[in-house]
Amino acid sequence: MRETVLMKGETDTLVIVTTAAGTEVLDGEEEVVETHPSDRHEAVLARYLAQGWEVEEDGP
Repeated sequence: MRETVLMKGETDTLVIVTTAAGTEVLDGEEEVVETHPSDRHEAVLARYLAQGWEVEEDGP
């Protein structure tokens, strides 16, 4: 499993979670924003970084 926490500004948070089941993006209230049936962690992370989000935490 890999989990990356992204921040934008003081309060906006997204979490990218990848498991054997695929990749999900959760908002600050843990609602699913998007889901992918395969490991798309790097592509999703790159897209959000390009939109101005910053990595707060990244790890297993």
